[in-house]
Amino acid sequence: MTKTVQDTHRWRADIQILRGIAVCAVILFHSGLRLAPSGYLGVDIFFVVSGYLIGGIVMRDRAANRFAFGMFYLRRIRRLAPAAFVTLGATIIAAAWLTTPSGYARFWPQLTGALTFSSNIVLWRQINYFNDSAQTEALLHFWSLAVEEQFYLLFPIALMLCPKRWWMPAIAAATLASLAAYLILYPRSPGATFYLLPTRGWELGLGVLAAGLDERWRTWTPRARPIAVLTIALIVFAPTFPEAQWLALPACLATMIIVAAPPGRAEQHALASRLGTAIGDRSYSLYLVHWPLFAFANAVHLSAPLPPMLSVLLVVATFAIGELLFRGVERPVRRRRDRPAVVWSMFAATTLALALTGGWVLHTKRSATTRLDLGGVTGLDLPGCDPDAARFDGRCTQSPTPAMLVWGDSFSQALIPALVASSSRPIAQASHGGCAPLPGFAPIDLDASRAVARQCLRFNASVLAYLARTPSIEVVVLSGRYLRYALPATRALHYGADGSEVVTTPDPAAFAATQARTSAAIRAMGKRVVVVSGPPQAAFDVGQCWERTLAGLPLVDQSPGCAIVAANTHPSARWADRLLRDFARDGTPVLWLDAALCHAGQCVTVVDGVPLYRDTGHFSRTGSVLVGRRLQLGKRVWTAAR
Repeated sequence: MTKTVQDTHRWRADIQILRGIAVCAVILFHSGLRLAPSGYLGVDIFFVVSGYLIGGIVMRDRAANRFAFGMFYLRRIRRLAPAAFVTLGATIIAAAWLTTPSGYARFWPQLTGALTFSSNIVLWRQINYFNDSAQTEALLHFWSLAVEEQFYLLFPIALMLCPKRWWMPAIAAATLASLAAYLILYPRSPGATFYLLPTRGWELGLGVLAAGLDERWRTWTPRARPIAVLTIALIVFAPTFPEAQWLALPACLATMIIVAAPPGRAEQHALASRLGTAIGDRSYSLYLVHWPLFAFANAVHLSAPLPPMLSVLLVVATFAIGELLFRGVERPVRRRRDRPAVVWSMFAATTLALALTGGWVLHTKRSATTRLDLGGVTGLDLPGCDPDAARFDGRCTQSPTPAMLVWGDSFSQALIPALVASSSRPIAQASHGGCAPLPGFAPIDLDASRAVARQCLRFNASVLAYLARTPSIEVVVLSGRYLRYALPATRALHYGADGSEVVTTPDPAAFAATQARTSAAIRAMGKRVVVVSGPPQAAFDVGQCWERTLAGLPLVDQSPGCAIVAANTHPSARWADRLLRDFARDGTPVLWLDAALCHAGQCVTVVDGVPLYRDTGHFSRTGSVLVGRRLQLGKRVWTAAR
């Protein structure tokens, strides 16, 4: 093993080509040009290559008893920090100019995450139901750097604690455990599986295993030409395949085979070229600069698809700025030989300076927020009103004997100000974030794991139980973001005939039948029921459109006055509308909020000079009040319910 590990530090054209392919795949994926639908695999390739190179260095030094934690992390800082710090500094400046106050409120934790190698954890907690688009987060790409540095914090310690003869078996076992966790947990908790080290470590582990393979591998690989050709073809063409979770495993295995093969193989060097190795040399700088360019462009375009020509120009700008970063920062600093004390001091000082600068901008933005605040998604502001409660206990109510129950997800929360402003009847609120009022069904997607879906099922069951024991409730108002079920990544959890859990593709017919049964059950309790639609749904962030307008920030408006028209309506809105029509056809009355906002094919998003939305699909508090009064919603739901 030692001889093979010692070889891992040599410069290899084929590995630089892999880096070049990986970074080009990622850039094309983020460009939106649809040339690389699975270009995200570039990050998976990077992880394997990193595990091979850096893991090999750690094993080589540990095997020779010359590994020093301080020097290892010093080399990591010298290699990664300068270009990253320049990128972070430029991004802070751009964010101060281009982001809204609410956008910068999300940017600040990401900046602290980037400075502390915890971006993946920050982003895992941030990218959720109320921020369902990561397209405008300028430091999103730092999550992968955080995963790597967390790995290299733990890996040397693990080698130190493990006897040398057990290194490879232990690495193989940990890699298999991480892969098993990835395959098992992805359908249940895709967000955590995507961002966190325990379910990403297997990719780095494959690279480490490749670095530790013994001489038997070297004697076998020259006779495996078909496998070599296949692996190279897979790496080159996999990013062009349609997006699929399972592609990560073959792409990583192919990368492992290539990096573990002897560097002189003709099949690998057939791909080598001056251009390919040059892109590989610059892959780190290109990776750093590419995403902020696209993120800020997405912010200005309100997360709507970028014009193809703009995407092409941003790709060109990525390579131009990446070249400047490589020549002006990455390569010169890498060649410097400053004393360790100087490097540590500069690292600490720069980290502090970036944190203070980012904090000062945050303070400035927060001052502006007092003038621009559009209001959040809020329901009843009372004790016991917890949108994350596992069960509804009836404490979220304006009276011990409420006459109306509002039941649903965040749409029902946003509906509360409208009902309070247009009705004098006491209201109880049973709102659970991300959980539409469809008893027996719950969504699973990037924001909701299987465990979260189970909690939704339990919550909806508890609401029905509350209704059965609360005779004062006369009208039940249902409101949910059913559109969520139409999104490509969403699956529906429900119980089969035998009581087992079943995950299926959302079925509108099954949803309509469930709604009919729910309405019948509510009526059997002597109560009436009505469904209130959500606000008109846009393909762009309406809240950000108005926030940018009010703040005077650069904006490519989707239509005059941030209005919703046919061209910029959410692509899944028709699916949700058809589902509500099915509800109505099966006997559940539906009130459409479009009636108050849409005329002649255009839905307004501002009333009396006040913006109505806080994001793509939710009313703000002030917007909800205005719509409730204009539509006299409280009176209408009481009359329409049956």
